[in-house]
Amino acid sequence: MEIWHRVTFNATSKPIFLETIKGMKLNYKTLQLPGGGGLLVFLDIAETNSNWPAVSRLISSLGAADLQETIFSEEEIRSAAWLRMICVFEQGYPQPRMTWPFNQPDRELLCPKCAIYRQIAPMHIAKEPHLGRKAFMTTILTHEILCIPAVLQELQEIQATGYEDWDVILHKTGQVSQRVRQLFIPTVARPGALLGEEHPRTVCPQCGTIKYEAHMRGVLLIKSNALLPNTDFMLTHEWFGSGYFSWREIIVSNRIAQLVLDKGWQGIRFKVVEIV
Repeated sequence: MEIWHRVTFNATSKPIFLETIKGMKLNYKTLQLPGGGGLLVFLDIAETNSNWPAVSRLISSLGAADLQETIFSEEEIRSAAWLRMICVFEQGYPQPRMTWPFNQPDRELLCPKCAIYRQIAPMHIAKEPHLGRKAFMTTILTHEILCIPAVLQELQEIQATGYEDWDVILHKTGQVSQRVRQLFIPTVARPGALLGEEHPRTVCPQCGTIKYEAHMRGVLLIKSNALLPNTDFMLTHEWFGSGYFSWREIIVSNRIAQLVLDKGWQGIRFKVVEIV
């Protein structure tokens, strides 16, 4: 397990920050903003890097966006009984984009204030996606998992449980996509994700739903009695996100992770769940 940080800052307003990381000989990427908006710098650095303490002090003193992520080794993933499955390849927007998350044909909003929802029909996408070597994808703004048909064929072969094979609809034509299908997960676990008081959260003033910020650091702890028996896929009972962004984390059994790793399927990442 290794904690990584994606640090982002504007070098035009923070030239000392850029000069310092240059002196450390750290690799970074830049993006010139249009209209004289400055030069954005993107730095990926692990906490095991000897320069991390100095970079952390720069973040504190000069200010920068700092997004954390935990990366688990293949050995850690293969050894874990349960894992989170997170799609890391986004392409396109859910349709119709202009009315998201309201008036979407695939979802029933359970609360218009925090946008928790229930999917009731197939997702709509703009056009057939280009996946390249990816086997999994999601759309910008959502956390639904789309995959190539071969994934669902293999899941059927191993008699995986807890998922359904749903169509994905091309919005303009109403035709079913020939390239991707939705790996739909109807099963919701019992309450049991252990997110301490220190974990940021909001309470919807309209429906009272607690929505947690994305869990990024370390393992996610879940009570053993939250997991449903005899299923390979399930959603957490708890909601995550902020504003109109709402999702439940996808929890999968070890044999699903083993299958994905053995097949070399790309587009998703696994994070270890610890059962307590």
